[in-house]
Amino acid sequence: MYNLLLTREEKDNLESKKIFSSYGINTISLPMIEIYQRPLELTNFDFKSLIFSSKRAVEIFFQNISICKNANIDIYVVGQKTKESLLKFYDKKNIVVEDTIKDILPKINQKSLWVRTDFELPEDIQNMLKGKDIFILKAYETRLKTYDLQTILENIKKVDGVFFGSPSAFIGLLKNLQNYKYLLNEKDIFAIGNTTANTIKNEGIKVTYVPENPSLEKIAKYIAHIGT
Repeated sequence: MYNLLLTREEKDNLESKKIFSSYGINTISLPMIEIYQRPLELTNFDFKSLIFSSKRAVEIFFQNISICKNANIDIYVVGQKTKESLLKFYDKKNIVVEDTIKDILPKINQKSLWVRTDFELPEDIQNMLKGKDIFILKAYETRLKTYDLQTILENIKKVDGVFFGSPSAFIGLLKNLQNYKYLLNEKDIFAIGNTTANTIKNEGIKVTYVPENPSLEKIAKYIAHIGT
């Protein structure tokens, strides 16, 4: 039987397990992140565009703030998974989808609201924000979980592959692996979408499979096909 390591939040891992189990895939849950919603504080809304860099940002924003569906607002999202989440709350045609925030920022030339996690922005992104009228709303905290190295290595040894549902889950495992990240190149690596896949590849790790559109079921079918 194929053994797969799940690295998302525990509640997400439980949902993922149902899908993978239906295809005869055994899963091991080892959450790399924890998500905590932050109070949303907006005194007024006079933005011409919205930027969402994750599915979670979309969900928290629209569950707490209402926007007129006829508002003339341009919306930019990172990744197809984020767009699919957005369409559940706000069905607009003028949605721009890019693989990374670096692809979005050069397109922004008006007052905009960027809804994201509290992760510190890399220096290159901070430089791209200079001179732009972009207000950042930190909608949630993403905390990386820490395990003792022996626990990490034992779980990596047990599995044939690792599934990453977000860049932060990958970053969390990478930090826990310390000097053993090379072990990931000995496993099948699955990413939910291009944004996550690009983060993995940038660290020199090979990605075995990423579905054209975010889909756990497509990943499960792929694993069921390749077997162990």
